[in-house]
Order: sequence, then structure tokens, then C-alpha cells
Amino acid sequence: MKRRRRSEYRSRLPEVIQAAGRAIAIRDEKIPHREILRAIEECPDFPGKIAAIYREKVLPLETRTIRLLGKKHPATIICSLLGYEVQAGYKRIQCPDHVTARYIRLFSELGCHSIKLPYDPTVTAQLIPALEGAVENITKSARQIFPDDPRLQRYVIRKIYEIVRRQIQFAK
Repeated sequence: MKRRRRSEYRSRLPEVIQAAGRAIAIRDEKIPHREILRAIEECPDFPGKIAAIYREKVLPLETRTIRLLGKKHPATIICSLLGYEVQAGYKRIQCPDHVTARYIRLFSELGCHSIKLPYDPTVTAQLIPALEGAVENITKSARQIFPDDPRLQRYVIRKIYEIVRRQIQFAK
């Protein structure tokens, strides 16, 4: 397979992209990741901002810190005799219930180094649909913006996750 140089991809970028019903201009052949994320988060169908949900609904509560892999990596939930485990790369994290496992998996897939986990699993159960919906909406929107180029889709998703990770890190 022939490797393409970055300039080849940039030359194929459109001048204007549509993100969540909003037109965003591409200047200097650079993809405006922050503007794409802002357009996605301001969409009325969007469940909310991931960092805002984390800052407003998790941090004020009594929480414990969970250390994660720290790299964007697919995570899987494994059902074991003692509960659940979330495996991301070489790291396995024990979880008492499925909701906690989903919460940890979501932040593992975002690539966070550490997160705060509420002690109360009912709070986590209330937050997880909005958080999962927000991540799914980011992925779906990136795929809609660049429907013909899966490599560009992955690149945009990775960069947007990087922005979200920084927002979560500075929320602490």
C-alpha cells in the first residue's frame, strides 16, 4: 500500500464542511477541530458536553480516583466471577457492577490518565447514558463530515478526543 503524504490529504479537503448543521470554513488547509467540537456540542439534539457533565455532576460528589491506561485504546468489558473487569490494552480494572464498568470503559476509550468515579453507583447510572450519547454523537458527526475517507474520520475523532481529554483534565 502506498503511503500518502499529509499534503495529499490536505489538498482533498473541502473549503467548507457541515458539522451538526453548521457550516465551518477550512482555512490554510487545517481542520478546525475545536470548531467542529463546538458545533457538535451546540447542536440541540446533543445530550451535552462531556467535560461539562463531568465537571458539574461528578466532581462535586464524593468520589475516588481511578488510574487508567492513559492512551486512546479500545476497551472491553469482561464478566468474571467476582463482578466485571474493564480491559484496555494490558491494564485490567475490577468493577463491582456493569454501570461502573461502562463508565470506566468510556473514559478508557477517550484515553484519560485518571478519572473520578462517584461512590454512589446510582449517580453513575444516571450519568452514563448522557456520556455515552455524547461520545457516540462525536463519532457519528465525524463520520458524517468526511463520509468518503475513513482515515480522515479516525484522525478527526482522535483530535476531538484529545481536546475532550484536556477539558476533563483541567476540570479537576
